[in-house]
Amino acid sequence: MTTWLRIMLRKGSNELVTCALANTGFEGLGPDILMPVNVAQRLGLGLSGGNVEVYAVRTASGIAPIYRLKENIDVKVLVNDRDTPIIGLTPVVSESVDYVILSDKALTELRVVIIDAGNGIWCFRDELGRVSRGSCTPG
Repeated sequence: MTTWLRIMLRKGSNELVTCALANTGFEGLGPDILMPVNVAQRLGLGLSGGNVEVYAVRTASGIAPIYRLKENIDVKVLVNDRDTPIIGLTPVVSESVDYVILSDKALTELRVVIIDAGNGIWCFRDELGRVSRGSCTPG
């Protein structure tokens, strides 16, 4: 199993709740959140103009563009037993992904610790050794 976090994404008045892959193998340039084009569209993020940098990256199916926006979006981890802070993360948009992925630095900013990656168990940094949380189910 993979570690998935239930998160809220918000840009302006547009808000979306989804499960995101907590992936320490995604080494972002900063606290990045990778998302499919349809998620970016639902948040009202434009992929052209001066607010976006376009890069070409190699994927399994060839070269594909990715779009790194210059403005952050608000992200919050959703759990039932506590309120969590809203953190600004940099959106990165790709036509090559099917779900939202949190970078290693995004997980650090969200204060998330993966306890057991194989079983999808995680906690917040201040809960380490006291609380184990399970993953949400994507899709």
